[in-house]
Amino acid sequence: MDAGVIETSSGFAVDTIQRLGRFVKFLFHLFFQRKFIVHRLVGLSYLIQYALSFYWYFKNYETFKHSFVIWSLPLTGLVQSITAALTFTFLSRTKTDPGYYSDRGTLSYAFIVENSFFSGLLLFQWLYYSDFFYSYINNSIVIDNLIVFLPYILRQLWPKTHFRDSLNNSDKNKTAPNKNFYFIVTMITKMFYVWAKHYIGYFLNYVRFFDRANPQQIEYIYLLLVFSAFATTISVFLHTLKFKGYIGPRTSYIIYMISYLSTFYSFIQIRSIFFIHYDLTLYVLIGVILNFQSLYYQHVYQICLLILFNAHKFHMIPSNIDHRLFLY
Repeated sequence: MDAGVIETSSGFAVDTIQRLGRFVKFLFHLFFQRKFIVHRLVGLSYLIQYALSFYWYFKNYETFKHSFVIWSLPLTGLVQSITAALTFTFLSRTKTDPGYYSDRGTLSYAFIVENSFFSGLLLFQWLYYSDFFYSYINNSIVIDNLIVFLPYILRQLWPKTHFRDSLNNSDKNKTAPNKNFYFIVTMITKMFYVWAKHYIGYFLNYVRFFDRANPQQIEYIYLLLVFSAFATTISVFLHTLKFKGYIGPRTSYIIYMISYLSTFYSFIQIRSIFFIHYDLTLYVLIGVILNFQSLYYQHVYQICLLILFNAHKFHMIPSNIDHRLFLY
C-alpha cells in the first residue's frame, strides 16, 4: 500500500478519535458532573425523549401517537423546570430583567420559576389532544375548565417577568454589537407570545373542549406541540450552551426563534380550522383585544366564556339563542 495512503488513513483515524474524545468530554461536562447532577440527568433524559419523539413523529405517526412520549416528554419537561427552580436558587430574586433576551448576565430566578407554568400548560395540551387522556380530562370537569379557561388566573401564583424590563435594561444587559439584534428579536418574540397565548393556548383548547378537531388536524397540532416543546424547554438549554461559550448569542436565539416560528407550519396546514370554527376564532380575538387591557377585564372575560361555553356544551341555552352564539 502506498505510504501516502497509509499516512492519510492514520491521520483520519487519529482525527476521528480526537473528535470522539472531545465529544465525550463535552457530554461529561454538560450532563455527568456531580454538581447539579439531578437537573443534568433529567435534562439529558428530556433531550433523548425529544429526539425519539421527533423521529417517531416523522417515521410513523401512529407509533408516535400511541407511544409513551405523549405523556413522558412533556412531563419530563415540567420536572426539568421544577428541578431548575430547586437547583438554581442562588440566582437573583430581585432582578426584573428575565435575562434570556440578552447576551450578558444570567437568567433571573423568576424566569426559571415561571417556566414551570408554561411547561405545565404544555403538558396539559399534550394530554388533552391524546385520545387516551382526553376522556379522563373531559370527565374531570374541574381540571378541564380550570386549565382551558382560567390558566392565567392561576398564573398569578407564579412570578412574572416582562419583555419591557429586558428592553429597558439594554444598556446593561446587551453588548453594543448585539443591541439592535436583540431589540428586533425580542419584539418579534413578544408579539409571538400574544399569538401563542391566545391561539396556541386558548383557541386550540377551545377546539378540543368541544371535540371539534379531526384526526388530520390533531396530527398537525401534535407537530406544533413538538416544536413548542423545543421552544419551552430546550430553549433554556440553548441559553446554557451560550453561557458556557459553546454557541454564540445570536446562534442561540435564532435557533430558539426557528423553533417557535415553526409552529406556524402546523397552522398553515390546518388553516381552515379558523374559518370552519370562526365562532371560536372570534371569541379568542376578543380575548386578544382585552389582552392589552387590565387583568381584571381579561379574567372576567374568561370566566364569562367558561359559563357560556359550558352552557352550550351541555345544551343549557335555548336553541334560538344558541344558534346565534355558536356554529353548532
